[in-house]
Amino acid sequence: MTDDRTTGHARTGLSGRVRIAVLAAGALLLGTVALPSGSAAPAPAAVVARAATGSAAAGADSAVESADSSSCTPDSQNVSLTPSTDDSGPDVQRIIRRGKLIAGIDTNSYLWGFRDPSTGQLAGFDIDLVHALAKAILGDADAVEFLSVPTADRISALQSGEVDVVVRTMTITCAREQQVAFSSPYFDAGQEVLVPVSSTVTGYNATLKGKRVCAATGSTALQFLQSDSHGSTVVQVENQLDCLVLMQLGTVDATITDNALGAGQVAQDPTVHLVGGLIDSETYGVAMKLGESDLVRRVNAVLDSFRADQWNAEYQKWLQSAMGSSGGPPTVSYAG
Repeated sequence: MTDDRTTGHARTGLSGRVRIAVLAAGALLLGTVALPSGSAAPAPAAVVARAATGSAAAGADSAVESADSSSCTPDSQNVSLTPSTDDSGPDVQRIIRRGKLIAGIDTNSYLWGFRDPSTGQLAGFDIDLVHALAKAILGDADAVEFLSVPTADRISALQSGEVDVVVRTMTITCAREQQVAFSSPYFDAGQEVLVPVSSTVTGYNATLKGKRVCAATGSTALQFLQSDSHGSTVVQVENQLDCLVLMQLGTVDATITDNALGAGQVAQDPTVHLVGGLIDSETYGVAMKLGESDLVRRVNAVLDSFRADQWNAEYQKWLQSAMGSSGGPPTVSYAG
């Protein structure tokens, strides 16, 4: 039996009773979802899903924005190392000798990384990408150990060596590049406001004044709110799905999250919707431990093939019904 328990404690300031209710409601919510129309249920995979132990200080991801990123620009942050299929490097060899890829993922983001209730298997766009990495590096798409990593612990899980990669809708930012190594981008996204359909909030603007706005610790959304809350009260949670559940419970009035994640939440719960348009433009990348250049190059080679041969099919399978037509995968630049 697989186990994808999450670790760490709530950072919402809520009582234990409310926290238990959030987790229970979240489990029930995920239990009601169905796979996107026309998609096949994922085949059972020989994987072990477990929670990261949190051996590094919880919330380390939230501190990365203080890192010196003065030499980085929005254009340069999406430039990664030149791809290579050479498997002789020390970091790729570590994975090959172990015989499995250890991947930090989300198990609570519908369409991206979630447990399909009809099969009991992990599924989603990011999950399929992890399988593609394992297939290329190890010759077996199921040679994966999945670790459920909260948003706040993505960087600490890499720094402590608990995981080889984090594939978890993780935005590439200049400050995070001081803490972890990123692949070339594999998805274009942006922050947006998610609210109940009955809400008077119209976007990331003055209509948030006096409202309780939710964001995950260590997220790009939290950076926006810490910079300018528009007079709102900021509520932090460990995982972004908790924000949806808190909105359902009436504990918060709005959420700021990636539009790609928000679209999945709208697909789960038609009583909420995205408003105001994108706040910014960002890209997702596969994160690895800083300095593991041979693994970055190997992952980039896999992503080149993924974007060319698999990306459009994955988008249609998981995201098109929720996000509409796509302009295709991100533009990629390499240096070094």
